[in-house]
Amino acid sequence: MKVTIVAHNLSNKSGEGSVVFSSIEMLKEKRVDFVVSTFSKPKENQDIPVKYYIPFNFSRLDRYQRLLVWLSARKIETDIYLNFTGIPIPLSSRGIHIIYGGASPFEVSKYSKSLFWRLYRFPFKVSLKFLKNESKKAKFVANSFYSANTWKKLYGIEAKVIYPPVDVEEYFKAFHEGGKYILTIARIERGKFLERTIQLSYRVGLPAVIVGYLSDEKYYKELLSLKSKLNADVTFILNASREQLIQTMKEACCYFHPTQGEHFGIPVVESMAAGLIPVVPIESGAAEIVPEFAYSTLEEAESKIKEAYVKHSYKSYEMKEIASKFSKNRFKEEFWEYVVSVYNEEKNS
Repeated sequence: MKVTIVAHNLSNKSGEGSVVFSSIEMLKEKRVDFVVSTFSKPKENQDIPVKYYIPFNFSRLDRYQRLLVWLSARKIETDIYLNFTGIPIPLSSRGIHIIYGGASPFEVSKYSKSLFWRLYRFPFKVSLKFLKNESKKAKFVANSFYSANTWKKLYGIEAKVIYPPVDVEEYFKAFHEGGKYILTIARIERGKFLERTIQLSYRVGLPAVIVGYLSDEKYYKELLSLKSKLNADVTFILNASREQLIQTMKEACCYFHPTQGEHFGIPVVESMAAGLIPVVPIESGAAEIVPEFAYSTLEEAESKIKEAYVKHSYKSYEMKEIASKFSKNRFKEEFWEYVVSVYNEEKNS
């Protein structure tokens, strides 16, 4: 069996990257011959075989890189394409095409909030219509039922659901039963709606800590301005190491996820491994995990955070137990079993 992993970039600083690198681990453990196809040259050297289309690193236009990685992938002869872009680029005529990923409805994502984002995504949205034929040939694996339902609306297909891998064992180190502030983990970029964490902290009267990779400096300055205007007790920890994040988790009382329309949200499960109750948007994949603490408005989130603060001590073990079901080993076992079953089915047909 020869496998090609298709990923529009090779970064391990996101949940999507965690899925890609867990799958690379899986293939190494199974001693499978594989190569990774990506759009541009990776920023960091990886101890893996990589083929790319442009000979320098390019980090912009994420959505369109998911389409353009096809230029690299189409040149590779393989038995199976494991496509982690979430996009049905035309590969099925060249090998078994398995698409893993998440999908958010267009109308609830950051792209619906401004004219700029709507214009940015319009060509991408149009291009998806031309890929419907490919979607009928490919196999889809969704990272949540929320994503599966979105794909069903987009392409009319039924996707298998396999939740993504989370390094829960690492975050068990932060497990505790007390805490004094609200925690949010997210990249510092406009689409994450981090102003909601600041507003919530102010409304509830609890301190908040936002931990995240600084992606948009202009947006970060706007958040600092809002914090100052409200006189909110909010601390930012930028570009934190894993050790810093674990130490920060140890003193949090609850977790707040401000981003509506996200297909899953790995930080939600990471926080649960530390015993935190996560308060998450109803319109998201994370609501499948903790429906009891899902909200639709900031007013509802305020009520849920107050409830989580009170219940943290006796709910922490329950949160840890739920998080344990999302381990990396569980993902690798489930995903490998699915890949083998599809391969054998195609080979015998």
